[in-house]
Amino acid sequence: MINIGTHVSSSKSLDLVFDRGREVRAQSIQFFLRSPRSWTSVERKEEEKELFVKKSRTYNISPKVAHASYLYNLASPDENLFNKSLNGVIQDLKLCEEIGIDYYVIHAGKTKGESKESGVERIKKAFEKIFRDIPLKRCCFLVETLAGQRGEVGESIHEIKQLIEPFEGVNIGVCIDTAHLFASGYRIDRENGLLEYKEVFDNLIGLEKIKLIHCNDSKVPFGSKKDRHEHIGKGFIRLEGFRVIVNDKLFRTLPFILETPKEGNMDIINIQKLRELEHP
Repeated sequence: MINIGTHVSSSKSLDLVFDRGREVRAQSIQFFLRSPRSWTSVERKEEEKELFVKKSRTYNISPKVAHASYLYNLASPDENLFNKSLNGVIQDLKLCEEIGIDYYVIHAGKTKGESKESGVERIKKAFEKIFRDIPLKRCCFLVETLAGQRGEVGESIHEIKQLIEPFEGVNIGVCIDTAHLFASGYRIDRENGLLEYKEVFDNLIGLEKIKLIHCNDSKVPFGSKKDRHEHIGKGFIRLEGFRVIVNDKLFRTLPFILETPKEGNMDIINIQKLRELEHP
């Protein structure tokens, strides 16, 4: 049986992510360490961190995934934004290491009109400082595959390779997003297309670097280069596409995290839909 989880709110107290995960029957959880739309840093009190660690040991929910703020942009040519993003990631990773977060997922950055080459170099410069300042012992740093909108770096396997290849000795990997891959031009909704994607990824990077799957349907058509998530089976990937994905020999061994719209009890429904697509 595949491990299916979802993104949950971390508002009020970080330890509540476990309770919110349990409410929707999630086996794994993802959450923000701070508001994804604000630069305000939240000071986590010792009691809150202790509660998180305690629940982490007693709740059967794993892995625990933290997602970086959407405001971070390690590809930015704006020095102020670049440095704020860099410092934010370092602060996040310190907390991840302290409380035992398994994975930290980041959208590496957008070029904002600059070339992709310059964006890649700025991201690698940021990574060098981050990994120098924070030796990752417990938490694995995951670069997410992106849809390619507005100059995003990480839409292709080649770009992901450029970002992670220099850091072979670091605890680093890749989070693939089904909606992003589909929108960026990878036909993962078909068995032959998924096989081709895996073959290219294995040749360029190595399939062992894929650690996590963001499982989202796409509200926009194939190759549209837009990041728009939809409920499972209600978008262009369709239920048949997810049947291919969840039964793939490699993917079914990895954690699936839903990032579908938060509407009513749709987390429970989306998890159940994926369960029904699993082959025995």
